[in-house]
Amino acid sequence: MFNMLGSVEDANDVFAKLTRPNVYTWNAVIAANARHGQGDLALKLYYRMLDIHGEPDDFVFVSALQACRAIGSLPEAKVVHHHITRTEYETELMVTTALLETYSTVGSLDDVRREFETSPKRDSITWSAAIAAYSQRGDPVEALRLYQQMVQANVKPNNIAFMGALKACASVGALDQGKIIHGHIKKCRLDTEPLIESNLIDMYAHCRSLIDAVEVYQKSLKREMVVWNSMIAGYAMCGNLHDAVKVFEENINKVSEMNADTYIGLQRACTKQVALEQGRSFQKTSDYWDQFDKPEVGAAIMEMYSKCGGEPGEISAVFDKLPKDKVRSWDALIRAHANQGDMQEALRVFEQMQADGVKPDAATFASVLNVCSMMSDVTHGRHIHEQVKSAGFESDSIVAKALIDMYSKFRNFTDARAVLEKLSSKQLALDAMMAGLAEYGHPADALQFYEELKVSGDELTNIVYVSALKSCSRMSSLEEGRKIHEDAKGRNVVNDPYVSSALIDMYSKCGSLDDAFKVFNSGKCSLATYNAMLRAYVQYGHFEETLKLFQNMQHDGLNPNEASVLAVLNALTTSGDLGDCKRLHAYVIERDLEASAALGRAFITRYANLAGIEEAQVHYETLPLRDVTTWNTWLAILADKDYRAALKGLEEMVKEVKPVPGTFSNLLNSCRDKDLVGESLEVLKLMNDVHNLKPNAEHYALFADTVERAGRLNDAEGLLKDLPVPANFDNWAAFLSDFKSHLSANSCFGHECASDFKWVSDVYANDELRMDAFKYYVLPKAVEAWKNPGSVVVESEPEMTLMRGTELTEKIEKHKVLFKDGRRVVRRSPTSDKAKEEALCGHCERLAISFGILNTGPGTTIRVSKNLRVCADCHTVTKLMSKIEKRDIIIRDSYRIHHFNKSGECSCNDFY
Repeated sequence: MFNMLGSVEDANDVFAKLTRPNVYTWNAVIAANARHGQGDLALKLYYRMLDIHGEPDDFVFVSALQACRAIGSLPEAKVVHHHITRTEYETELMVTTALLETYSTVGSLDDVRREFETSPKRDSITWSAAIAAYSQRGDPVEALRLYQQMVQANVKPNNIAFMGALKACASVGALDQGKIIHGHIKKCRLDTEPLIESNLIDMYAHCRSLIDAVEVYQKSLKREMVVWNSMIAGYAMCGNLHDAVKVFEENINKVSEMNADTYIGLQRACTKQVALEQGRSFQKTSDYWDQFDKPEVGAAIMEMYSKCGGEPGEISAVFDKLPKDKVRSWDALIRAHANQGDMQEALRVFEQMQADGVKPDAATFASVLNVCSMMSDVTHGRHIHEQVKSAGFESDSIVAKALIDMYSKFRNFTDARAVLEKLSSKQLALDAMMAGLAEYGHPADALQFYEELKVSGDELTNIVYVSALKSCSRMSSLEEGRKIHEDAKGRNVVNDPYVSSALIDMYSKCGSLDDAFKVFNSGKCSLATYNAMLRAYVQYGHFEETLKLFQNMQHDGLNPNEASVLAVLNALTTSGDLGDCKRLHAYVIERDLEASAALGRAFITRYANLAGIEEAQVHYETLPLRDVTTWNTWLAILADKDYRAALKGLEEMVKEVKPVPGTFSNLLNSCRDKDLVGESLEVLKLMNDVHNLKPNAEHYALFADTVERAGRLNDAEGLLKDLPVPANFDNWAAFLSDFKSHLSANSCFGHECASDFKWVSDVYANDELRMDAFKYYVLPKAVEAWKNPGSVVVESEPEMTLMRGTELTEKIEKHKVLFKDGRRVVRRSPTSDKAKEEALCGHCERLAISFGILNTGPGTTIRVSKNLRVCADCHTVTKLMSKIEKRDIIIRDSYRIHHFNKSGECSCNDFY
């Protein structure tokens, strides 16, 4: 009745004039306020009714629960639920369904599970509400399990059940299961319903089956707005801006106005393609259709600006037009600042929203926890966790996942597991826990956790298998990997493209390329498996096979993506062929992949490595997106050349984006390489005093390393030991290298890498402790420490030649005299003179240089790429060769570029 009055204010005025309202009028006014977003007022009316009337019916309870959903309050929902339990309406299907929907909306899957399992009556609506709850709140595996139980119980699914199940398939990429559900939908003759069509398109797009999505779209009879909005979103998801705009233009005249989903899809397409100007154009269009002030549209626009290099002022201007009392507006601003790398500003916005009286929701807490994780800010992370507890969101699966991710990154798996143990609906959190253990340095614990999951009866998702296989890769545990492969076969998940690609990665990294290729050939080839096989070939130095496979994937109808190009680019960089690198770059531009920020960074890095900084700068200035990560990459390139050049680059950077802690790591790296202790202090002061960024353990470690290189080793070691974060292996590895440079050998190490034993051996040899040196010379064989075989590529016009050491021995006998001359300045060694002479003449980069000298004209620059680090002896001899032969010699090893000029000087200043 009140809905006929035109506004909720009119309804409230009329109700206030009633002298004796009955239960029906109470329900009507409560429902009207709840429906129009006035949840707080609706609940006040509900409590007032309890005081005055005292006898709510099932309709009043449903309206009160709707009010709880409107304000997102779990405590209020619990109170209303408690009132329901004291009445006869507790078992009413309508009330049960409302409770399920409410607990889902406020983020309590534990209560959803409890209510559903204790419900004595279950119809299709109840089943559907439970499926939708799990699907929407981040537990898609449980949603699909319930859907299967519903079908087995001969309960006919309705639209809501189908849409919830399709959304769950989309979340986990379950294409096969999605196609089965599509078959069920056809049998129920619901496949022409616009909402169903929309969800089918969304599912297929998420599962990267764009062909199926387009087929559903083209068969749509009504082609309503919700359908073509989904098609726009599908194209956006796959990075196809052209077709997304085409769908928009085809349908723009069919409706009187666009809705929010239209512009969200278009902005996401622009974001994917880094199309800033197109995004600005669509912003103006959304403003014209009065969609601009909606939080969800504003969020998409802010995301576009933050990821496409928009100005900070543009983001602020969008936020200023959004309603400030809506939590989604603030969530969007927090994410936008995080996307731009400005974590401090993201935290400031979080504090401001609370100061303005806006309560964070689950999405807010998840975003802020991710910010703390990216900042490695343990203290702030714990503080946010306490707020999560106080707000009652600790059992929310999305928040729990963010907490586990954060603690895993902090390597605090005790607290991560404590979060997990408190959950009753654990699937998403289990996946996060498994991934955290595998990703952040605890592969053995990850495999133990995997075994626990197997016996616990919990559902093993594809993410669990992928994480377990990744752990095997990190441990080089081929035997464990084979066992997991058999488990995956038994559970029929081995054909999942992500599991298959993880298997290929595992076998290749565990030394079994043949098994990797068998997995690749045994199933249906996908983009993921092709990319994994490309990485495997690159790892083994099979450059020709890499290029051939790249061509084959295109012949199979697969469009290479960013990961494909990066793999091929790594192969070309290792091979040292500048021409092929340029041809690949042209291919990327032709295929509209140039918008990828990661590819842009990769190409400028490769150009710097292969052709020098001038060539890299030409391409850097044409990049469509220069975000903070891209700027950091460019500063690292500049810093490798000159500290002052990097400092000047920082001045240019601040005109476009704010620096982050990693920015100053690049400057400190440059100071370290150039022995600039005073300048290192200058960087730390600049970071703290000017840019308000607190130096962390990495920055202090770099400073300590710089002090070492200046010869003050005791000071540096003391600084490392005094850090709040213990020195890791990388810090100690730097110590070993510098002790060798400064003829000192009184530190420790611990790693099964043969090169580290060699470092220590050389240190003792240089200190004339030959027995200790010999011990470390033979120790690697005793502990089976691994060592990569050396391989090099020497490039000369018009072709390049790949060589391994033994291939050139006969070619360079006449150059032995030159090598032997180098013994006057090489370092001491624990080996005999004869063995030393053979080693001196046998390192592959020296053989390659000799080959280049013999096969090129006088004065030609020799370019050599090596897969290992250049040793001290080779470095010394190459200086001699460049001076005697009057040649520029450029060696790119696994650590840096060495440019030896005709005067016998190296660009690294002998810090290699």
